[in-house]
Amino acid sequence: MKRNRNFPFFFTALLVALTFVATSATFAQNLATTLEDRNIERYQQQVERMAQGEVDILWVGDSITHRWERDGKSVWDKYYANRKTMNFGIGGDRTGHVLWRMANSPLDKISPKLAIVMIGTNNLGHKKPNSKEQHSTPAETAEGVQMIVDQLKEQYPTTKILLLAVFPRGNKPTDKLRLDVNKLNENLAAIYANGKVENVQYYDINDLFLEKDGVLSPEIMPDFLHPNAKGYEIWARAVEPIISDVLGDNPIDCQPQPVDADWWKPRFDEKNEILKQGNVDLLMIGDSITHFWDKTPYWEPDGSDVWQKYLAEFHPVNLGHGGDQTQHLLWRLDNYDFSKVNPKAAVLLIGVNNTWNRDRRPYDVALGQRKVVQKLRALFPDMKIFVLKLFPCNCREDQQEQNDAINELTPFYVRDIPNVEVLDLKDVFLDKDGVLSKDVMPDLLHPNATGYELWGAALYLKLKEAIQ
Repeated sequence: MKRNRNFPFFFTALLVALTFVATSATFAQNLATTLEDRNIERYQQQVERMAQGEVDILWVGDSITHRWERDGKSVWDKYYANRKTMNFGIGGDRTGHVLWRMANSPLDKISPKLAIVMIGTNNLGHKKPNSKEQHSTPAETAEGVQMIVDQLKEQYPTTKILLLAVFPRGNKPTDKLRLDVNKLNENLAAIYANGKVENVQYYDINDLFLEKDGVLSPEIMPDFLHPNAKGYEIWARAVEPIISDVLGDNPIDCQPQPVDADWWKPRFDEKNEILKQGNVDLLMIGDSITHFWDKTPYWEPDGSDVWQKYLAEFHPVNLGHGGDQTQHLLWRLDNYDFSKVNPKAAVLLIGVNNTWNRDRRPYDVALGQRKVVQKLRALFPDMKIFVLKLFPCNCREDQQEQNDAINELTPFYVRDIPNVEVLDLKDVFLDKDGVLSKDVMPDLLHPNATGYELWGAALYLKLKEAIQ
């Protein structure tokens, strides 16, 4: 048998190959999960602030978070000046920088109730010309974000983490960085969306910044990356209801209570008996504007014929109650007997009576609306909920102005709740000149038969789709 003279060479070549693979693996280490030193003056200031304690809301991020203190300062002061809030953002940070800062900060000195996290855009690339900085892929960046979330969860097991989708970049939806951001967000959604991870809520608000065609306007992000004051206001409104939930904000609009009046309970009892009989697919929920589908005490004809025309086929029950505010409706939902029903859809119109007391803030009324929707979602997890913006109303001075302020907030306050659609039916009640006529609402508040006809026609196809 001949000896193979190439045998030693074979082993040498194999050893070199294995060494190359190992070395390549080292060089292929994910930069997004590698700690990067961030020992700069702003970091030192953050360490000093953290050491003081007293933080309920911890904002974690890069320059987009950092700039709350510059472009978003007026908005920050409006929403957070009276709250225990800390900005843990630094311009230019990648996930590795945040990981380093977390590893070298006195995290044990604070116990935030909520951490709001948005990081990763700088991993994907900067706009600096001739930059030689290393960039990460969307998948690699998602690993870095996940490591940050894991570290927060380990440090603060009971803290809620609001993980925001990275904000859109670039003017057009076809821009490379926009596409990379979209891929990153898809990776994050796959990990965290729909409550996949306990105490982590993945929240994508990017559509709020974009035009219908996906264009990012310089009126919101002048450099197509960082929000201006208008952009920060959008951001604040979108997260405000979640912050209110976590901090336990509890204005009167959110405190369930019955109406202390003899006339109120008989209708409650009547509707409760209907619910106990079952066979209900549609809940019509609200105050007197909904109540008067049954019978209008002020004028004839009322809305009952229209009710039969548009709603009867959906096996509805009218849970409108004259004079009710959000807190009264919350009490009713707590005390109705829903054990025999499993409705497929609900239509909610509530809030106009809250404004009768002029000290009620639009934010609190919108939060009351949110609590009602959350209660409905808890009662019926699969039910479609249509939330109606408050109808046009000129029954007293400045009433429409108050309604408009609430209506502007309503979509922000329910957008994170699944299977909810906000409908604005204002235009169906206005004439060609945009005026609310007494031919539709005789007291400029409650519809007559003509008004209910307009309302029913506007709802019908939506209900048909949701229920059948």
